[in-house]
Amino acid sequence: MIKWKLISIILIGIVVVQSVIIFNQYRHINLVNEQFLGNKQIMAVAVSSPIYRSTPLVGNYPFIINSGILVRNLTHYVLIIAYVNINLTKVKVGDSFLIYPSINIGSYAPEQLYNNPLLNVTILNNTVFSMNGLEYLTFTIKVNIMALNTTASGGATILLNSSIHGVKIGAPNGSTAVTEIFSNTLLFTGLQLYNISEIKLEFYIAPSTISSKL
Repeated sequence: MIKWKLISIILIGIVVVQSVIIFNQYRHINLVNEQFLGNKQIMAVAVSSPIYRSTPLVGNYPFIINSGILVRNLTHYVLIIAYVNINLTKVKVGDSFLIYPSINIGSYAPEQLYNNPLLNVTILNNTVFSMNGLEYLTFTIKVNIMALNTTASGGATILLNSSIHGVKIGAPNGSTAVTEIFSNTLLFTGLQLYNISEIKLEFYIAPSTISSKL
């Protein structure tokens, strides 16, 4: 997992703009924040209403069952999540797909990401193996944040099934990886196993403060 280490310089102003339609709803730019990465100036906007596509997947893929948006109610926060469900019997190492993550309230998104938050996701590993009489799945992905020209990777090794100790399929059945994209703003990538042939991948950008609420 690659994390950007960015240094906050100064909050430089408030920009009031008319509502601009993007994707399937409105978004509003309230604040402009400035940071520097080396000699490169990074501008970001504060997100005051969620930004997402009702169908976040771009294109059709034989290994993807469906995609959509989830709404998860956390403590004093409503989290919007983009997801895809993948058929593990059809997906192969090297397969990739394009998806728009949701951008949640309170995030600071670099301008280029705010305008085009497309992710290119590549499957790095999809392996089932046995150990000590138990069966496991190792599933890892690489995420290319295209607008920022950077990548992150993550995954999980998940217990699939067992005939002993009463262990249920997919328990424990998921994990969440994070990548810092701006000060106090993270890209969250979640993996959730449904059964031995289907896994859900989640993609959303949100303030780092929600980590403790997940």
